Amino acid sequence: MLLNNIKTNSQLRDFIKAECSDEGICVEIDNKIAKNEYLVIKVDDFYNSLGLEYTPASPDCLILIKCKNKGYALAIVELKNINKSSRLDIKNMTEKFKTCFDDFMSSRFNEYFDQNYQRIQLFFISKINIHSSSKDPSRGLRLEALMNKRFRFRNKSYMIRPYNPTPLIKACYN
Repeated sequence: MLLNNIKTNSQLRDFIKAECSDEGICVEIDNKIAKNEYLVIKVDDFYNSLGLEYTPASPDCLILIKCKNKGYALAIVELKNINKSSRLDIKNMTEKFKTCFDDFMSSRFNEYFDQNYQRIQLFFISKINIHSSSKDPSRGLRLEALMNKRFRFRNKSYMIRPYNPTPLIKACYN
């Protein structure tokens, strides 16, 4: 029901896409999730379409997944085609996720998104070597700082997890 309501929303329907991709990087969605059990909303495209004097930074995608038994899971995804953390703008990245939680989900479209989720994941996907140790300079202090940022939504705290292309959005079974 929720997915269908979002699909018919006049402000959102043009920003529902088949996949989450940008800058040549994408997110794979588990093939165990039927196409009618999830939505990919291009949040960044939505904000850019508004023609605002100041367009807030926003993440590339919000992926809403219907869980098998009840409820929904959510993934907020930022895609960057960069391979060095020195090119990472922490303030801009923080604003992206904050805009999604505070404006997109809690204000503009709260009737759809302001709810308790079975799972919320924050993805930052880039070509930065995330498998190096935290003391390895190639990983960089900026990536470490980003990973330590906390975002609050409905009295819970969430952190961004870095991934290399193409991480898998998994089904939820709750």
